[in-house]
Amino acid sequence: MIMEVIRQGARARTTGRPRDACPYPADSRERRAWFEGFDGSAWEPGTRVSHPAIASKAAALARDVGGTLGLAATSP
Repeated sequence: MIMEVIRQGARARTTGRPRDACPYPADSRERRAWFEGFDGSAWEPGTRVSHPAIASKAAALARDVGGTLGLAATSP
């Protein structure tokens, strides 16, 4: 679904539609995806909205890696 929205944004750019022609509501995930396709750029990492299952795994991994790196950095 999101990949199709990105393609829609890219198609809009290539056909000459203006950037404000985005049909999705403000502050929606689809609007950000449409603009990603239109602008040809990826979202900034801090603004990405992951699926909740992926977000919780990423948070757990960050805690594990951060703890491991913290120990390695402080040991002599």
